[in-house]
Amino acid sequence: MGHKTGSSSNVQANERIGRLGWSILLVLTVVAFVMRFYRLESLPPGLFYDEAFNGLDSWKLAQTSISQWPVFLTGNQGREALFHWLMALLHRLNGLSVWTIRAVPALCGALLTPALIWLGWEVAPWLGVKNRRSFALWSGAVVLCLFWSQVFSRYGIRLSLFVLIETLLWAALWRAWSLNPKALNLNAEAQSHRGAAESQSPNHPISNPQSPIPNPQSPIPFWLLTGLFVGLSFYTYLPARLLPLILLPLLVAAFWQERARLLAHLPGLAVGLAVAVIVAAPIGLYFVQNPVSFTTRVDQVTIIGREGRDGAQGLGANIAAVAGMFAGAGDANPRSNVPGRPGLDWLLAPFFALGLLLVVGRVWRLAQLWLLAGLGVMLLPTLLSEFAPNFQRAIGAIPFVALLVALGLDGLAGLASRLWRGGGLVYLAAGWLVVAASFGLTWRAYFVEWANLPDLFPAWDVGFTRVAQELAAADDGVRTYMTPRGREHPTIGYLLETSPETPIPQGFDGRICVRVATDVPARYIILDKEDFRSESLLTAIYPQARVTTSVVETSGTVWARRLEQPAGGAVVFPEMQPQSVTLSDGIDLLGHQLFPPAGMAAGATFYTRLYWQVSAPPSADYTAFAHLLQQNDAGDLVLVAGADRPPGDGSCPTTEWLPGEVVIDELQFVLPANLPAGEFFVAVGLYTPEDQRRLTVPGSPENQVLIGPIKK
Repeated sequence: MGHKTGSSSNVQANERIGRLGWSILLVLTVVAFVMRFYRLESLPPGLFYDEAFNGLDSWKLAQTSISQWPVFLTGNQGREALFHWLMALLHRLNGLSVWTIRAVPALCGALLTPALIWLGWEVAPWLGVKNRRSFALWSGAVVLCLFWSQVFSRYGIRLSLFVLIETLLWAALWRAWSLNPKALNLNAEAQSHRGAAESQSPNHPISNPQSPIPNPQSPIPFWLLTGLFVGLSFYTYLPARLLPLILLPLLVAAFWQERARLLAHLPGLAVGLAVAVIVAAPIGLYFVQNPVSFTTRVDQVTIIGREGRDGAQGLGANIAAVAGMFAGAGDANPRSNVPGRPGLDWLLAPFFALGLLLVVGRVWRLAQLWLLAGLGVMLLPTLLSEFAPNFQRAIGAIPFVALLVALGLDGLAGLASRLWRGGGLVYLAAGWLVVAASFGLTWRAYFVEWANLPDLFPAWDVGFTRVAQELAAADDGVRTYMTPRGREHPTIGYLLETSPETPIPQGFDGRICVRVATDVPARYIILDKEDFRSESLLTAIYPQARVTTSVVETSGTVWARRLEQPAGGAVVFPEMQPQSVTLSDGIDLLGHQLFPPAGMAAGATFYTRLYWQVSAPPSADYTAFAHLLQQNDAGDLVLVAGADRPPGDGSCPTTEWLPGEVVIDELQFVLPANLPAGEFFVAVGLYTPEDQRRLTVPGSPENQVLIGPIKK
């Protein structure tokens, strides 16, 4: 009877511990959702270029039949499409918003905690941890303490999805590997063995991981699941291509250490491989047909063979930088980190070091080799690319870092329990206190310290975000221009897509080309730090216009000004020399300004400012020219210098010119060193670059307007 009572007490204790474990898992998952979704719409504070680009692509997919969705998106250096498929589905459900863009990575970041708990549970016996349940729970909790995981879980790009799928891949693989493929026909003795084992303490469910307890569950479904995640990973992010570098050493080690088990698992491995190939086949076929898409981004950032280029570090410097990123100087990019903050805070760094030491000390074992290989391989993208350490490129290392920290916590608790056998609960509680304190540091670092960094203003395109919000709020139908950039910026495009009644602003680069609305009220958004000329030029043209501050940076510096030209306001061109010439296709020359260097000094720059008047929408994109001509002894005009380029160097294409505008375009060229004395003329006009055909100029066989003469 006493034995039965003791057995019953053990069962009840195990049930209580089991319920506690599930409760902690639930609490951690809830905390993960809060951590990832709290203030998601407003922090990060703006909508960054890449996020907006992804949002626009996903919005287009949302309005397209699923059967036409691509496996790879070529814009913005190329992107695998799974993330955009998920975002497109959410756009269909929730519409356009910053929250919609960030909800997919936030969900992936939140689910990473239970995924890591599963992975920790499956790999724990193979690592020989002392407390399987605590190790698994610590693994899921530690990832909430990693600042870089928090950043990329709230950033509308595909990194968080890759980490989640990578973690699920390893969890499914270790689950499949742990199951005994020959255990489906267990005899009574084996069943009895399993029953006895299951009655052990839940802290030690597998006493010998090299010979796991028989389990009647088939591993085939988990091999299938592993293959599915492997195949899907190739639709997420570039580091997925490195997964074979982790898997191949594992196969070699398994053949050496666990040959019988490996051979028994061959059918499952074959199933997993087949599923992976089938799932990855569409994107693999795409890359075979479009190899440039496969290599473009890698070629852009690698330092291999390019150590001397600007901004790139040598491999030796990168090794030192990456090795020191966990406890020394971390990523300097404010978009990814509090600049310089290490990847691990001072509480977790010692446990990471201890976990790494424990792995290196038993690296010949399968799980330890996997942890070390996984960490090393997933650090290769930042090790071999510019601007190391780069947390974004090291994103695949997050699961391995979390497991190593948890292993260090477990190792120290195990060591301490040898010194004080009765202190097991105390050590576990101390471990949780460390994790809780680290979580508090990360919460403060993200929601207080990082959130208030002035550097976030430029890093997250806050200026463009506020301009778009301002334009959408105005909604008054006033024609709006933006200089020197912004019209093409995806942040402007996406945020104004939410207000379809607000048109995208017209664009030009005011440093070399200005579009002047002469017959309607107009609004100009001038990026103050970049465009040094437009405000002074436009206030001279619009003497009745009002200039106000539009956007101010966190530091107090003016980022953008707004110029408002009222209806019926005066429009003058005080410096223009009138020379009215009618061309064709809705374009006339209104006048010009010439800025020849004093004495036509050889080697100096000659500036030509042309005033084009638009009466009808031009039908083609023309190239403007300004050629300096000199009359030779035969009386012919010969070219001595000149410039040909699209208006505004492409920022003022003629197909975007609107009736009623005057477009002021500036061309410049350098005078030759051997410029002879004499009289010169400047010939100007427009032509189509495809066939070199010039717009008609009445009375000119060469279809050019002559300005001059100019004497040297």
